Amino acid sequence: MTPDDMIQRYAYAVAKRLPVSMQADVRAELHALLHEEIQALAGDDAIPLKLVEERIVAFGPPSEVALRYHRPAPIIELVDTGLFVKLALGLILGLTVLALSIGVSSSGQTASQLQDGLRDAIFVVLGFLLACFWALGVLRRAQPKLFAWKPNKLPAVRDPDIISRPLAVSALVAGSMGLLILMDPISFFDLLLGGQSPSTLAHAFTYDRQFLSERAPLLWIMLTFSLLILALATIEGRWRPITRKVALGLSLVVAVISLWVVLAGPIFVAAPTDQSMKFWVALIAGITCVDIWLKWRDLAVNGRSSVLRPQ
Repeated sequence: MTPDDMIQRYAYAVAKRLPVSMQADVRAELHALLHEEIQALAGDDAIPLKLVEERIVAFGPPSEVALRYHRPAPIIELVDTGLFVKLALGLILGLTVLALSIGVSSSGQTASQLQDGLRDAIFVVLGFLLACFWALGVLRRAQPKLFAWKPNKLPAVRDPDIISRPLAVSALVAGSMGLLILMDPISFFDLLLGGQSPSTLAHAFTYDRQFLSERAPLLWIMLTFSLLILALATIEGRWRPITRKVALGLSLVVAVISLWVVLAGPIFVAAPTDQSMKFWVALIAGITCVDIWLKWRDLAVNGRSSVLRPQ
């Protein structure tokens, strides 16, 4: 191989990584540049192959040199990277919790099929998400005016410890009613239907005796304590560090008890109702665990819960 052959090959290796419209010009320019520089170093002597190798190595790998001439548009814009990561991790975590909820509430055969289903679903979701963000980047580059930033778009700053009393009272009412229905669903249906519930409906929502005697009381008590903590915070109008930590601790206890309730045995006498109930209990417990982890991490990062942040 002659020195000129090596320069030609190098210029070609760089140029082929560029858009077609640029390749010829860049190839000729790079060849002339390197040849002139190396000839100047060699002087009147013949150009040694070793000198060409040294200058090409110093100039850089073809892939890196090509980026000096043209930097292709990224698949995901840098400004969208954080949002993409949050959405991707959130969707993967959500699918995992969903799969686990189905697994603990279904037969062994169904649970064994979840691994392949979960893997396929994750790839499909990530592929769709990647395509959406790529399209978003194309649109941003084509129509930058649509994404023009203005100061009036800045979010308002709020204190995350302040409690909206109307929303909190609504949550307390809904939570209390839900707990009462959960404790005695048949009486709720009797009241709803204006009389005695049909025997099929009563059978479908009859609790298992072992569940009522062993697991249910502990679950009802912990749910009641959680509502009482929310009521206390609502009366004060804000979360204090101690009440927030107690609420998170109770939420974790409720989630653990809920998983125990699902795994320890039947909840309802009727198998279809029992399977459906186990699915929803496991799903809510999994979501609660994720929410606790995010909130506890936020408390640990901020040092205290009263840090102001955008809403």
